[in-house]
Amino acid sequence: MNSPSLHNSIRKVRALVAATLILPALASLSFSAQAAEKKKVTGTNKFGPAICRTVVPLGPGDDPKHELVVLAIYRATTTSPDPDINGSELIAYEQSDQVAGTGTHWGYFRRLYKDGDTDYGTYEGTVKTSFKEDGSWEATTWENTWKVTGGTGKFKNTKGSGTGRGKATAQESLDEFEGEVEY
Repeated sequence: MNSPSLHNSIRKVRALVAATLILPALASLSFSAQAAEKKKVTGTNKFGPAICRTVVPLGPGDDPKHELVVLAIYRATTTSPDPDINGSELIAYEQSDQVAGTGTHWGYFRRLYKDGDTDYGTYEGTVKTSFKEDGSWEATTWENTWKVTGGTGKFKNTKGSGTGRGKATAQESLDEFEGEVEY
């Protein structure tokens, strides 16, 4: 009973079984990829003092108020109405180029969520410092745009972007952010 029609029948049965098992699996992957929805996010990062801050020494003839920060590391705790983000920790690795406290800043961030997952990305923006009449520091404000580019665990394929705006005074340093992410 080794006829070509038997072999054709067996091939057809195998193809049918494969289609029955494989097509639903492929369809579920397609639906899970489509299941990622864009989600609005908002929150406030409360920063502690700088963990580290390294400034390049001035060169001959440079403006004495010019400051080039090659690395500043900041840590913040986040409050947010989003339960995924609320209570997370943000670490920012920043560079800046400023004259009299006004200029640009850019860097990288990593957010550690309560469950151990992380996400990460970049930011860039402007900084402006105001001084009291006696010349002492009063406050620093900033605005930036941010982009999340990846992560681990639940946030492995996360993508998104948004804006931030903040203010540092002698009492506190807060950054309010908003944007849209998908994961």
